[in-house]
Amino acid sequence: TEGKVTIKLITILPDRRLDQIRSDLINDGFSPASVDQALQPSQYSYIPVLTFKPSSSSLEGLLYPDSFQKIGTTTPEQIISESLTEMGQQLTPALQSSFASEGLSPYQGITLASIVQQEVTTPSDQAQAAQVFLKRLNMGMSLGSDQTAFYGSIIAGQSPSVSYDSSYNTLIHIGLPPTPISNVNAQSLNAAAHPASTQWLYFVTRDNGTTYFETTYAHHQADINA
Repeated sequence: TEGKVTIKLITILPDRRLDQIRSDLINDGFSPASVDQALQPSQYSYIPVLTFKPSSSSLEGLLYPDSFQKIGTTTPEQIISESLTEMGQQLTPALQSSFASEGLSPYQGITLASIVQQEVTTPSDQAQAAQVFLKRLNMGMSLGSDQTAFYGSIIAGQSPSVSYDSSYNTLIHIGLPPTPISNVNAQSLNAAAHPASTQWLYFVTRDNGTTYFETTYAHHQADINA
């Protein structure tokens, strides 16, 4: 008698690849065909954040993590649209200016943030990891991120591997990978835009979650072997 409708929250989690988000949306009750259609970038050209994306790229890295309301008539396109819109809101002019000061386009900034997010978790460590990657970029040194290598092998249908040669393997190839490797949140975007002022060139995160930063390869190897 009150006209109430059932509302369900659809959550796009952080640290998720596009194929994982696809699976999550299907698990939330959307059909595979409707989700595949909703993930086609061409239908969102009216959303400003899409202007940052190369025309040939997917929506990888652009779906901002949050919870969105779903009722019986909600389509996956509506969820994706809301997420993309929120991502655009996160990319403020100030954040874009900070990326530019580091020599990065907004899309490159998102890509760097996705690597940082996959590599480390705490805000202070993320800012330091961003500094390491930016320093390596400026030196023409490989980023050396295992996570980018894993991503390249996974999307090729392989088991996660640091030795699989793809354009995403920054252990082999110089520069940023061609796209982000996951979605990002405000914390990792801020770290990429505002890296720490340090001289670190190496880092490793141990199984206990602690990240160790070093300026020399010898000390880095000691951290790995400890």
